[in-house]
Amino acid sequence: MSESQNPSIARGSILRRVIRKVIVLSTIAVVGLVVLSVTAVRPAHLGVRNGKLSPVSDSPNCVSSTTEKASFAMEPIGVAGLDQPMEKLKDAIEETFPRAKLVTEEESYLHYEFTSLIFRFVDDGEFLLDEEGSVINFRSSSRVGYSDMGANRKRIESIRAAMGD
Repeated sequence: MSESQNPSIARGSILRRVIRKVIVLSTIAVVGLVVLSVTAVRPAHLGVRNGKLSPVSDSPNCVSSTTEKASFAMEPIGVAGLDQPMEKLKDAIEETFPRAKLVTEEESYLHYEFTSLIFRFVDDGEFLLDEEGSVINFRSSSRVGYSDMGANRKRIESIRAAMGD
């Protein structure tokens, strides 16, 4: 009996081809994500300019305490009454995020790189102490992609909780 005469053989053949295509497309997608994460470079706009952090981009993979854009905005981290707030911030980050890497440390500014576990995507977190306002302003942004599925917002919420704010 030929394949065209036996529907179960034909279905099995089609199923094998579909599974093969899914595996190939999944592999291509994973390799693409890995290449994106490996080739992403540190943005040149990071740092403090005129006493402020960089503005947010237009893609929803960024949050900031200094933006006017409502969908990107979060309240700054309150530090009223804390001794050495930047040291407390460093401790909170390093205890909460084991893959965080301190890149730049100045008296009132910190820049961390946060690396995701699986695809090794890097997000940049910047923190700027405003002593007059008793807050730490921040900007947390993904280097690649359009959406971060809320990762930067969740990270800041975790840092805020670890700081006791």
